[in-house]
Amino acid sequence: MRFKLLMSAFVGSISLMALAPQVMAAESNSATLLTAKQREIDRIASALVQDPQVVAAHDAVVQAWSALPLAQQPDGRSQLAGAVDELVYFAARNAVEAKQFAPTIVWAVAAPYAEGSATIPGSRFGIDDPDRIYRSATVDPALRYVIHGKRSLQPSNRDFLFEVTGSDLKTIGSLPARDIDISADGSFTITVDATPADGRRNHLTLPANGTGLLIRDTLADWAHQSPNHLTIAVVGGPAPKPATLDETRAQTIALIREYARFDAQLLTQLSKTPLNQLVPQVRTAESGVVGAIIGTSRFSIGNDEALILTIDGQGARYLGLELTDPWARSLPYWESTGSLSNLQAKPSADGTITYVISPNDPGVYNWVSTAGLNNGLFALRVEDFAQADPAKLVRSARIVKLADLPAALPADAARVTATERAQQLAERKAGYDKRLTD
Repeated sequence: MRFKLLMSAFVGSISLMALAPQVMAAESNSATLLTAKQREIDRIASALVQDPQVVAAHDAVVQAWSALPLAQQPDGRSQLAGAVDELVYFAARNAVEAKQFAPTIVWAVAAPYAEGSATIPGSRFGIDDPDRIYRSATVDPALRYVIHGKRSLQPSNRDFLFEVTGSDLKTIGSLPARDIDISADGSFTITVDATPADGRRNHLTLPANGTGLLIRDTLADWAHQSPNHLTIAVVGGPAPKPATLDETRAQTIALIREYARFDAQLLTQLSKTPLNQLVPQVRTAESGVVGAIIGTSRFSIGNDEALILTIDGQGARYLGLELTDPWARSLPYWESTGSLSNLQAKPSADGTITYVISPNDPGVYNWVSTAGLNNGLFALRVEDFAQADPAKLVRSARIVKLADLPAALPADAARVTATERAQQLAERKAGYDKRLTD
């Protein structure tokens, strides 16, 4: 029965391709992220992950990761299956876009969402940033593309970014917002092909080994900011034809293996970082967001403890602290304070932000919740600044007992009552839900 449903979904997708003008018309009136094509891709991907061969690939990752040291810890065991589920869905969604709809700009890394009576699985992966809108599209250097964009009335941060990635997920080219001319009405057009920019603005060059685009928008203020509206079209060369079910399934399985390898490599690197400490570094071209600063490490916090982290953003327009489970999957940020940006946290009088990371609510406004986990990963991202010294970003990082927390915090650290916490979480949820309707 599941296989028949899957076949039906794929027939529907091919029919949709024949109705492209109608779909595009529908997209013009739909949400920026949950476009008509996005919804169709997600419906097909949701069926695809039930295919027996894809399930076998899923189970192979679970088995392999179960042998890793992380899986021997309670939090590693409890989060493993969910992390693999989302990695597999991330692969299926990307494979369906690549084989059935390419080129389509698809919301690639996202939390679960409701589609009618069904729930579309999450696709959180690789220390994703809850403040970031990650979108992707499959590209071929033999073709030429045009991306049409439009800034919203209350747009994402001004340092949005288009990147070219290779099959290994590494960044091999980029077009930052500072190299994009934007019209007075907020619209912009980007050309994408294999020709060099040679000083041209609004042009993204596709290297010979380029296979995809990764697009980043940052929403430091969830309640008001919205991502750029984007569409992509082939303007030179024949558009790819929809693939067969077998080809799409094979692509999904190949991506599952590649993403599992990528995540295992990332986790191996992070296993060598010191516990409860951050050493921020400037990002290189290989990891994207060139020139930005990032620090990632592991946390280990008891139920009666808190990690106090004081950050000096040095005037950066974006600063975000995010937590993930042990497998690098962001925590349920839409319903808890698993992350706080500089616009969501309350700073001290000296401009620093003191975060309190703990499994249990400490009654502090800048609480970054571990969602009950004692072990996981945390990341600090600092972007869009005139000048910042990575060595001076982290003022202090220390573990204290919850009983000793009041004396350890700055005198002006904002406290909250249970009612105020509920209001903070309700506002956060409303800000997240805005992404699904804008």
